[in-house]
Amino acid sequence: MQRLIEQPSDDGDIFEGSRPLGRVHYHLSVYQQFSEADAEPVATALEVEGHVSPLGPLDVVELHVRRPELTLRLADGRTLDFTIANADGTIRSTARGLYRL
Repeated sequence: MQRLIEQPSDDGDIFEGSRPLGRVHYHLSVYQQFSEADAEPVATALEVEGHVSPLGPLDVVELHVRRPELTLRLADGRTLDFTIANADGTIRSTARGLYRL
């Protein structure tokens, strides 16, 4: 089972490793996955999907073609590891969901 738990939207910074690539406007949907173990829902993992729009020179199409794992630093200090799912800037989290460094 999956439930939408928040939809953060603001400006943030994209990194490839430690190298800054540029600023983007992001709109994310954060879903929490639940496991129905022993008839009680148990929180398992977060999945994040959304969209990024460059605020400067950032080639989203090239990043989509290359498919590197990228990092988005959100305005509230959290971080998201993701890949660009298509050339229009749709993104999907890769492993850890949203986290703080």
